[in-house]
Amino acid sequence: MKKVKFLLGALLLMIVAAACNDKYDTPPMVVPVAQHTPNMTLLEFKTKYWQDGRNFIDTCKEDIIIHGYVSGTDAAGNIYKHMYIQDETAGLGISIDANSLYNTYREGQEVVINMKDFFIGKYNGEYLLGKPEWYAAQSAWEAGRMTLDMFQQHAELNGLPNLEKVVPVVTKITDFSGKSDAETQIKYQGQLVKFENVKWQEADGEVTFSEASASSTRHIVDAEGNTLDVTNSNYANFRASMLPLGEGDVVGILYLTGDSSWKLYLRDETDCIGFLNDTKGTLKDPYSVQEAIAARGNNKEGWIKGFIVGAVAPEVQTISSSADIEFKAPTTLDNTLVIADAANEQDITKLIVVSLPQNSQFRKDASLKNYPELLGTSALIKGKIDQYMGITGIVGNSGSRDEYKLSIATGGVTQLEETFDSALPTDWLNIQVKGDKAWYQTSFDNNGYAAMTGYKGTAPFESWLITPAIDIKNAPNKTFSFMSQVNGYGSTTTKFRVFLLSSSDPATAEKIELNPKLPTAPASGYSGFVSSGDLDLSEYSGTYYIGFVYEATSEANYATWTLDDVKFGMGKVVSNTRADLETMNEGKETSTFQAQMTSKKGWVATNAALLRGGASDANPVFTFIGDADTYAINLNGKVNSTGTLVSPTISGGCTDIFFKYGHALTESGIHFKVHILMNGQIVKTFSFDETQTTAKTAYEGGCHVDLKGDFVIMFEAVSFTQSSSNKDRVAIWDIEWTPNE
Repeated sequence: MKKVKFLLGALLLMIVAAACNDKYDTPPMVVPVAQHTPNMTLLEFKTKYWQDGRNFIDTCKEDIIIHGYVSGTDAAGNIYKHMYIQDETAGLGISIDANSLYNTYREGQEVVINMKDFFIGKYNGEYLLGKPEWYAAQSAWEAGRMTLDMFQQHAELNGLPNLEKVVPVVTKITDFSGKSDAETQIKYQGQLVKFENVKWQEADGEVTFSEASASSTRHIVDAEGNTLDVTNSNYANFRASMLPLGEGDVVGILYLTGDSSWKLYLRDETDCIGFLNDTKGTLKDPYSVQEAIAARGNNKEGWIKGFIVGAVAPEVQTISSSADIEFKAPTTLDNTLVIADAANEQDITKLIVVSLPQNSQFRKDASLKNYPELLGTSALIKGKIDQYMGITGIVGNSGSRDEYKLSIATGGVTQLEETFDSALPTDWLNIQVKGDKAWYQTSFDNNGYAAMTGYKGTAPFESWLITPAIDIKNAPNKTFSFMSQVNGYGSTTTKFRVFLLSSSDPATAEKIELNPKLPTAPASGYSGFVSSGDLDLSEYSGTYYIGFVYEATSEANYATWTLDDVKFGMGKVVSNTRADLETMNEGKETSTFQAQMTSKKGWVATNAALLRGGASDANPVFTFIGDADTYAINLNGKVNSTGTLVSPTISGGCTDIFFKYGHALTESGIHFKVHILMNGQIVKTFSFDETQTTAKTAYEGGCHVDLKGDFVIMFEAVSFTQSSSNKDRVAIWDIEWTPNE
């Protein structure tokens, strides 16, 4: 045992002795020394060889030596086959057909370049060193990627990396934005810059630097609202990181594209400096109404969640009691909302006022005047928390759709047709709930379409392609159709389904599954395109989204589904209001009733006046009718001389009639009839009797006629009060109908 211990001890001493003697095994550090001495600054060199235009290449024939310190490389994967250098005067890009350049050219490393018989030029507007390449599409030479060996024949390392030599130039977006003159480009192209006190426009606690499927453009915004595109690669190692919240500084490399657009490359995630980590106010963690009220005065902004309980009453400038708020719908005005943490809250100390910007999409989609069904529903609203009208308010919301989210859909288009001939449309939503694959646009045999597959992705998958909001209630034709195709690849779990969605968020929306005709996957290859058939949506009234969802769990092969020719409301429609009613009375609105007026196409109005839409109310002009190009026929309800509006004979039959109506003056209700005549005889009558209506409010009506053959439409006012004065008036406009051929 002692002998074993002795041997182990001796061995340990030998190991320690070898370790203490490691100075003899470590090779001496070799510090590179360049053989050439710089004789021209980057600014002087770039100025000397500058050429206008999108592409060019030039050869340096002089003994010019430039140098710079590496300011940007491909270390984080966001800059691809490029590196950038800068000296005390300017920056310069270098295009090299090689990866992992950062292993040799580390940030702060001085590089000395002998430009004799070397090349400088532009590639799609970016000014850089490269090799000559012929760009056939533009019939021009350009600066393409050189080989690494070519570059190293002209470039030398000098000294060890020194980060103190890489200092970004503090600049403002307005210093170069919108400018593409030579002086600005020479100064800023390839320069490492720093923007102070900016925000990430898309930052909401969820959006990442880039989508997984493709490089993505994000935007930084300064205090004046100026924006700059930031190009982020889906191969960057920070791709999946959340965009920073709040304000901070952003550093990056500036470059210019062929369309004279300035953009920025981040070198890595640490180029974002001083931003917040707190997620309060993000979509994932919105402020409650009470939290927002408590945060007032602290310069806070973000997303606030609450229930819509009303709107500010007319002529109120400062809210001092609950009487200053209309806790009902429809409201008189459309310029505000009031939200709370509870749907029945009326205590003004627990309420927040939301300003709806004039002429904004927010006002169009979310006012209780237009959409009373929003009362009591929840909403997410983005903005600054501040005092407004005497209580807490949300201000600074631009009114764009990316700054508010309603729990039910409103508004929407009445017709939709999409063929996917180019990129996926920007007003469609492409949402990945599960997995890392999204819908994309592609084409085959000169036909574009949308497609989705799990190929080379990570399952499970749930990817949605969602239309813009569709207004089924007001659509003249309520049918929906599409074409689809499938390649099964032996998939056993892939599903393709279609839903009506009550909102644009598939995670929270009410879903109504539709039953279209779909293709069956063949044993190999693609099926043909199959029509879904005309899907009748007339049983649904209101605004919805249509969602196409691709689902699959993990398996060896995934099906590919394609989508094309999406149509909604595209049936034949006849509309007369703007094209014809404006020809009555020579287009001159009148507040007095006329015995008879006839339009160019043969509509006849008896005992009626011609009203017009406009920006303000001044009889006979009324805002509720619409803009100044919209005309309405105001039928008199005077006893023994009730007004009528009669169409000419219309061929093609009729399925449905749609129109708008209302009263402009003092009536307390609306009473009228719609008659359908065939061969001079009334065959159908639809009565509209409403005793509780609001003046200067547009209502929407419809009749399901379902008749074939020639017909006539007749609107007739009803003398409800049997008054001998001008009473019981009703305005009719925006008349549309669908054929039944």
